[in-house]
Amino acid sequence: MKRRIYTDIEIKVLKQNMFIYDVKYLRQIEYDPLFKLWCIYMKFNCPELTAKEIFERAGMNTKILHPALPRRRISEWIYSYKKFGKDYFIPADEPYTINDSFKQQLYKIIKEGL
Repeated sequence: MKRRIYTDIEIKVLKQNMFIYDVKYLRQIEYDPLFKLWCIYMKFNCPELTAKEIFERAGMNTKILHPALPRRRISEWIYSYKKFGKDYFIPADEPYTINDSFKQQLYKIIKEGL
């Protein structure tokens, strides 16, 4: 399958979301590890939500993304979580700083809930 190439305007819109670190090579989105864990948490606790709805709840513009991207990403993250645990996303030996108060609240929920 071909990857979607984002325009400069779409990249600017994507980078406005606090859970997206960067868009590399005009096609590869780099997500915050906390967002990945939050998606897993949401999928486990709210199985009735679709992957697209989970991404939309995080404030992402899903009209820009490939229609199957949210589902594929959450599936990959769940697989990695089941195989390696939450330390795969936020390793204990690597520093992870949280700048936003909303992210700090999510971090507490995920740390206690998963």
